[in-house]
Amino acid sequence: MVNLQTQQKSEVGILAEYISEELSVFIVAENELDVHPANGGLRLLNYGTDMECIQDGFRLANLMKTKHNLYSTGFSGGKIVARSSDIPSVKDKLITITSKLLENLQGKMITGCDLNTNVDDMEKLFKLTPHVLAAINSKIDASTATAMGVIGAFEAFQKCFKQDLPNGVLVHGCGSVGRIVASELVKRKIKTFVVDIDIERTNIPGVISLGNNKNWYRSNFDVIFPCSISGLINTNISQFLLKTKAIISAANGPFSNNIIPEKLINSNVVIVPDPLVNAGAVIADSIEKYAPEAWIRTYPEKVYNFVQEEVRKKCFTYLSLEQSGLNSKEILNLMQNERSQIIGKSFLN
Repeated sequence: MVNLQTQQKSEVGILAEYISEELSVFIVAENELDVHPANGGLRLLNYGTDMECIQDGFRLANLMKTKHNLYSTGFSGGKIVARSSDIPSVKDKLITITSKLLENLQGKMITGCDLNTNVDDMEKLFKLTPHVLAAINSKIDASTATAMGVIGAFEAFQKCFKQDLPNGVLVHGCGSVGRIVASELVKRKIKTFVVDIDIERTNIPGVISLGNNKNWYRSNFDVIFPCSISGLINTNISQFLLKTKAIISAANGPFSNNIIPEKLINSNVVIVPDPLVNAGAVIADSIEKYAPEAWIRTYPEKVYNFVQEEVRKKCFTYLSLEQSGLNSKEILNLMQNERSQIIGKSFLN
């Protein structure tokens, strides 16, 4: 069902929904759709209730709004969130329902991969609707783009804070993004620890595996890269991180509440906001959408290098402004109000 009332207002709201006992799907988006289509991934989780699912959708859509504004991607903020207690069994239905909702919105929402959805799912979805941006039929990998953005953010930190890292760094989560982040850090001769709920995924050449050590936070690391789940760092964990030099998150919303990052910043922990760090995939989406000829002609390394440089520059600006005395909220508001060309159009200029 498409929510026409929400479409008439300029705000984040539910644009379309499907509700059943076995599967509920909600498209939550910022409604600047006459100017820019909304863009955000399709997330499938075992939420406790539809309301919990919707609340997460609003949170994530607002994060996407910030991310798109920071990087002038040419998109509005959005997210598709789906709830099911039996994730494997509803995949086909999810693809079918999502395609119908997207078709009804007539291009006002564009989606891609997120938690529990992958490129194979997006290829199936793309056969039913064109409103998909996930590097379909391309050698460019969205997860690698995200990972290289994380590396760009780390380079910005190193440039602003010239410090040794004797305690090494920790990559929490070795999935499609964390694995690449860890490998790139090893290439830079950084002592890199990794932890993952799936121990086999920690078998990455050159890293120090902590396996599935649930008490990872009791060890001292100079930099932590959350690459696993939202809300990873809760009140209990945060009290062990006061000597950490920086937290650079590939995961959306790495803190379980907004008080935690404030307390860590007051303890001189550098926190690079996640919308600045994990923008690699949406930058790639912007190229695919707004520079399609360049997208077809280019090769993956050029896209990854472009993402890495753009995120590095943005994060360096943020950290420099923070050192000048501005707080995070002031800086993000300032950076979002900058007027600049759509980033995808600047690729290969």
